[in-house]
Amino acid sequence: MIDFVMRKLACAIAAIALIGKPALAADMAVKAPPPAAPVAPVVNWTGFYVGGNLGGVAEHASGTSDFLDTCSAGCFPFGGFPTNPQSNSFSSTRLLGGVQAGYNWQFNPQWLVGLEGDWDWTSTRYSFCRITDQLAAPCFNNGFGFENISSKTDWLATVRGRLGWVWGNLLFYGTGGAAWGHVNTTVTLNCLGAGGRGNSVTLLTGTSSTSTTKAGWVAGLGAEGMLTKNLSVRAEWLHIDLGTISDSVTTVGTALSTQTAVWSRTERYDEFRVGVNYLFH
Repeated sequence: MIDFVMRKLACAIAAIALIGKPALAADMAVKAPPPAAPVAPVVNWTGFYVGGNLGGVAEHASGTSDFLDTCSAGCFPFGGFPTNPQSNSFSSTRLLGGVQAGYNWQFNPQWLVGLEGDWDWTSTRYSFCRITDQLAAPCFNNGFGFENISSKTDWLATVRGRLGWVWGNLLFYGTGGAAWGHVNTTVTLNCLGAGGRGNSVTLLTGTSSTSTTKAGWVAGLGAEGMLTKNLSVRAEWLHIDLGTISDSVTTVGTALSTQTAVWSRTERYDEFRVGVNYLFH
């Protein structure tokens, strides 16, 4: 009887041990999963934006100035020099500042397209004197006249498309489109000594002041960084080419002689600027 009871007790203990063992093994084998890696927030560039910019602009003007005379050999006292073209090149660096506005469409996590317009005030300028012919002197009249030419750019504006690549909170982009600039030019022909180039007995001076809004093209590169959901900062380079601008002034000294001063040149600008934008989502 005792043996039977002992066998039954041993079987019960073994059964309890077998039941408890898997649970214990499970308790020992199962571990808490590691915390999930934080998901980087996706930067959203899509929307309208407005902002301002500040920087510098370098103007490059290159072309030909000329003195043309309808007089040929036989004019008093000199003749036979109908033109006197000279090559001229100038650079001017000034501050600029203005505003911009545009729209971005981020059609892919890494890519966006956009459209932007901007207007910048500046004051690039240059001036120079030149002779009428080889017998003249620049900047003062020794009896044969001289020319004085000056130019000033008031503002530059562009409308551009943008194609950008997004990397984290940074945007790198190329841009290009149409450009406009407002250029003021003054050309003065001084013939107050003995008449223009000595070919005229009439002492006179002529001045032409023109104001031109010239269209051209623009291309550039830039980088922009998103600081907050709505605020970004940028650095940008734009190259603007307004093409050729020509200005002239004509004086009439005698029936035999008409003198014309001409300044024809290409106008190009390089803008280097930083800016801030507010993006409306």
